[in-house]
Amino acid sequence: MNNSVSRAARRTRADRSGFSLIEMIGVLAIIAILVAVVLPKVFSTIASSRVTHAAGSITTIRTAITDFAGKFGTIPTTSASSRLDDLLLTAGLLDSRFVLKIGTPPSDPPITGAGWSNSGGSWTASGGSSQDSQTRIVCQISNTTTPSTANGSNFHLDGSTDLPAGARVVAAVIQNCTAAEALELSIRIDGEPLSEADATSADADGRVVYAAPNGAGITDAYVYIVHQ
Repeated sequence: MNNSVSRAARRTRADRSGFSLIEMIGVLAIIAILVAVVLPKVFSTIASSRVTHAAGSITTIRTAITDFAGKFGTIPTTSASSRLDDLLLTAGLLDSRFVLKIGTPPSDPPITGAGWSNSGGSWTASGGSSQDSQTRIVCQISNTTTPSTANGSNFHLDGSTDLPAGARVVAAVIQNCTAAEALELSIRIDGEPLSEADATSADADGRVVYAAPNGAGITDAYVYIVHQ
């Protein structure tokens, strides 16, 4: 009798220690709901942090450019193979090349750009391979092309006025970023009045400009840093 009672008690405890099929389905449903709610917020936070990093890196470049201009005067223009961040690195005003967490990551190993040298107080670049596929810092002579297609040579900082004719324009080139990243960067730097309402249109106003994204939602963004 006692053995029968003991076996019954063990079975009862074993039954209570497991989960029923309905309980397991309920738990899985709750997990699925949490994943659906939390994951988008996690990815959104990661994307936002990358844009924040980009904005901070551009501020660092602006400081280095200001220091360069104060020390050497004229900012030299760049070509297809030369990049201004390499010059700032050579001049000891940057610790590393301009690299962002948005857009196309740098190749590994990096594509070698032109080497910079200072002769008689004038900086010149020579050699190197094309940097056109790389995120980088450029300095170009201003023109009157619509900023969204000027490739960093013109900006409407107030929403309508071209930069002064013949000015040397320093800009960050962000290759192949998503339209969403470009739009968020524009809102972060320019504010909503000088940014587009959505990520499908070209942006020609303010410090952040870009052409309309392609079918894959990709565009090149240009960020004004300073002009001289």
